[in-house]
Amino acid sequence: MTIYDALIVGAGAAGLAAGRILHDAGRSILMLEARDRIGGRIHTDYDFAVIPIEFGAEFIHGDRAVTVDLVKSAGLHTLPVVRLGNLRWSDGVNPALPLARLPDQLRQTLTGLLQAYDQLSEAHLPQDVSLADYLRGRGWTGDTLTAADVLLAQTCCASIETLSCHDLIREMKADTVGHGESRIREGYGRLLDWYRTDYSIHFNSLVQEIQWGDGDVRVISNGQVYRAKTCIITIPVSLLQNDTIRFTPALPPDKIWAISAFRMEAATKLIYRFRERLWDDNLTFMAHAGLTARWWTPSYGRNEDAIIACYITAERAQKLDVMDKAGALEMGLQELSTLLDIPLNELSKTTIASKRLTWAADPLALGGYAHVPPGMAECRPLLARPEGNQLFFAGEATAYDTNPQTVHGAIESGWRAARECLAVL
Repeated sequence: MTIYDALIVGAGAAGLAAGRILHDAGRSILMLEARDRIGGRIHTDYDFAVIPIEFGAEFIHGDRAVTVDLVKSAGLHTLPVVRLGNLRWSDGVNPALPLARLPDQLRQTLTGLLQAYDQLSEAHLPQDVSLADYLRGRGWTGDTLTAADVLLAQTCCASIETLSCHDLIREMKADTVGHGESRIREGYGRLLDWYRTDYSIHFNSLVQEIQWGDGDVRVISNGQVYRAKTCIITIPVSLLQNDTIRFTPALPPDKIWAISAFRMEAATKLIYRFRERLWDDNLTFMAHAGLTARWWTPSYGRNEDAIIACYITAERAQKLDVMDKAGALEMGLQELSTLLDIPLNELSKTTIASKRLTWAADPLALGGYAHVPPGMAECRPLLARPEGNQLFFAGEATAYDTNPQTVHGAIESGWRAARECLAVL
């Protein structure tokens, strides 16, 4: 039986990054992927529209993120986009307007919220609190916290009541990537196709058990036993919480605590394709306090198509997920019609395709990405810690020294786990 230097569980961004490092170092590796494709929660579709459409991760967050350099090395191209800095807000009754055109009090409220969040990195918080309690302590209440939930917590796939300030502060202090954002013109899928190398990937290979502790690591998948000196585990923390993989012997108690500490919430996209653009060319980001709270334009900066998408998380996504597909898409169009100030019947007539993506219903994701509740900020480094010089952990949830909940954070976590693995090998 072949004994590999490393087995890698999961072919998402973290797994591919770890595989690239180990392969380039001359190590023998095998990757086991439960899906029939690479990418995990990155899933680029090339059939829905003329342009690539991201069903999962969509943006490069930061103009100095490692993904920017990878895109250049791959000969691909980025499309810069300003979202929060180009925010349009609606009160739910009137159309979404740029901040400069909102009533003075509303504009001051929204800008004040964003400033308070930016000041979090310098806050002295002896005890960890939720982002909601941090804002309450600065005088923000009522509808203002609802707006903060939309603008600050939804992007973290969380509720404002369940976000750890200590974890957010850690990320802010570790952040070196800048604030610019972009999309990949050719889609994330093309980047991952380039980034993977010629090491072997076994698809449709769900791992049931990992035996470790004495001698080689043994990984059992679909009745097949694979052996290696080390194993890198990159699956979403939600699957670890769900005991998708049995560890023999069991993981240490503090590792089990770290796994259980995370929260993984629903994440849902509604994507619409229209016959023509019904919005001005400068539209990049709209938000309101309704159910389909956050909207953006995947076709921004392109001439080929007219696409607009809603992305919501946590409780809003749960409410949308229990609707049937047609009802959810109709709800999205109703609220979009208010935001754009276009009659619903006109909007419906120009819609030529629509799609709902529910990541909570995906058995290999069970949600969007992981966040940390108050009092649990130590769970990221604990989850990332190697075990017994045999098991190594990567994935966006483990990105304690960079930006979690991002593709570049997942990639950097894969690099870290691969370096830890090489140090042992």
